[in-house]
Amino acid sequence: MLNYRNTVILFIIVLAALILADVFLPMHAGWYAGMGIAWLLLLAAGSIYLRLGFYIKSYSAGDRQQKRVAFSFDDGPDSVHTPLILDLLKQQEIQAAFFVVGNKVEKNMEIIRRIDQEGHIMGGHSHSHHFFFDLFPARRMRTELEQTVELVKKITGKKMKLFRPPYGVTNPVLARVVRKLGYHVVGWSLKSKDTVMDEGQVLLDRLQKKVKGGDLLLFHDTKPVLVQVLPSFISFLKSEKYQIVRPDRLLNLEAYE
Repeated sequence: MLNYRNTVILFIIVLAALILADVFLPMHAGWYAGMGIAWLLLLAAGSIYLRLGFYIKSYSAGDRQQKRVAFSFDDGPDSVHTPLILDLLKQQEIQAAFFVVGNKVEKNMEIIRRIDQEGHIMGGHSHSHHFFFDLFPARRMRTELEQTVELVKKITGKKMKLFRPPYGVTNPVLARVVRKLGYHVVGWSLKSKDTVMDEGQVLLDRLQKKVKGGDLLLFHDTKPVLVQVLPSFISFLKSEKYQIVRPDRLLNLEAYE
């Protein structure tokens, strides 16, 4: 399995072999430069593509042989759009996962209560969702993760175990923090792109074309376009005989301690 630890070991072995070869047969500097570039590209890919599990194991999809999918929502709670999405999910008898941002939890405690009372689950999504979160030192990362967990616990009495990194970016520092806290990292297998698509029909067409069994879908309960698209997408899934289940059941994970 290609992960950070194995890649470091492989890199050291290859570098040692290259240096040894250089003793007997002088190597062009390009070999070293190429190896360095390849190493940096691999680290970047491992950071960006969460489902690879490069730095830490992540859960991104369920059984591909079953026509079951699950919904997850990031970046909320939002005072305007989250209640509208909750209304729709309640009407359709669908339970989802909400990956919440701590500083928004503080401002929307009643929505957090409602999410819990209506049978949805929650996971952490940091406290600030800062653009440079992945560059924070370990202590600050840990503080952000624990702050969000404690805020939700004070409101619901439940301690979250699920965590989705801001922007889906991981690195060795974040991986160490998450392991120490004992959280499960949850990714996704189908990104809706509701953050960059404003046209409802275009977004709907994309989802209908790409969805398949086992998908964990990534939405954002901060986007008005999603309120327009979800009813039609849910109707499509039901017409295609998909079962929409809660993410923890799709992934076979425990959401809370």
